[in-house]
Amino acid sequence: MALQQTAHLDLRRRRAGGAVRRRSAPDPRRAKIHYNYTVAEAAKLFGVHRNTVRAWIKAGLETVKAGRIILILGDALGAFLETRRKARRCKTPPGWLYCFRCRTPRPPALGMVELIQAGAGTANVRAVCECGALMHRRVSLARLEPAGFPGLAAHGAGDT
Repeated sequence: MALQQTAHLDLRRRRAGGAVRRRSAPDPRRAKIHYNYTVAEAAKLFGVHRNTVRAWIKAGLETVKAGRIILILGDALGAFLETRRKARRCKTPPGWLYCFRCRTPRPPALGMVELIQAGAGTANVRAVCECGALMHRRVSLARLEPAGFPGLAAHGAGDT
């Protein structure tokens, strides 16, 4: 029991003092525009491995060489990550949902969707993709028709 508590406290210390691993894309707003980062500092800032930052450099991230140290300008880092984020984004056409398994916007299989009211003015549209995965999309109840879902009526989460 004491070993588990020690390991738990050690884990909390590492999270508090070190970088937290994140699966989502790095937020470009974390980079300070008037600050220069080393590869290790940039990796710690975004919670990624140093080799990931080196891969960004190979992909075109601008750097400044100061002797043996590679410095990354904060504004260049933020602009690079914002450009990558915008390139990955895709517009979902009306009536379609994004499938995480296919990694692309897809129409619902057999044109069947389910609308579940989430809040006062919003709802979740749920459908099955052709690959069999469940797809979700959050929509405003006032904008159901422009979103490509005309004629749907929302029901609560407890309704069947």
